[in-house]
Amino acid sequence: MDTPKRSFPFGLILLGATATLVGVGLAVLVLSSSSAAQQSGLPILSPSTRALLREGAPAPEFTLKTLDGRPVALSDLRGKAALINFWASWCPPCLEETPALIAAYEELKRTNPNIEFIGIGTNDDRANLEKFAENNRIPYIIVEDPDGEVSDAYGVLGMPTTVFVDSSGVVRRIWNGAIKKEQVIEIMRGMR
Repeated sequence: MDTPKRSFPFGLILLGATATLVGVGLAVLVLSSSSAAQQSGLPILSPSTRALLREGAPAPEFTLKTLDGRPVALSDLRGKAALINFWASWCPPCLEETPALIAAYEELKRTNPNIEFIGIGTNDDRANLEKFAENNRIPYIIVEDPDGEVSDAYGVLGMPTTVFVDSSGVVRRIWNGAIKKEQVIEIMRGMR
């Protein structure tokens, strides 16, 4: 009786090699982003730490520059309720929600000076951000995050993303996607 020949498991070897290459690629990506964060002075957040950014957690500190070069830190806003909006001039839903953010900001600011909005232009060109802010007469703070380091620290996966931070620096709400004026006002009025 002949014993059946076993074929060499090339498919299994190919699968193992592919998994190894993917793992090495991810390791290189994590190490390079950690190195960039160290050089910028931002806190280093591993992917598992990013996943912990949730409502009720402290908002990661950041310092970014306004379009005219003035530094703005999240800690500068301690004592104020803050809306942090991650956006880009090339993002259609971001452009769509901008009038709602402007209207909400203006309405809220009339009745409560202890609020602030920060628009973080992410992975965008400064000239595009300046043109958009000027054309839309955006009244709130606009800063730039050209390499997306702060959006990475906040775990932003898509834009627009809006993070609501209370006066003590705690994340109270994370909103993914475009938001409406009424929603902004309701959330901001519910924060201290």
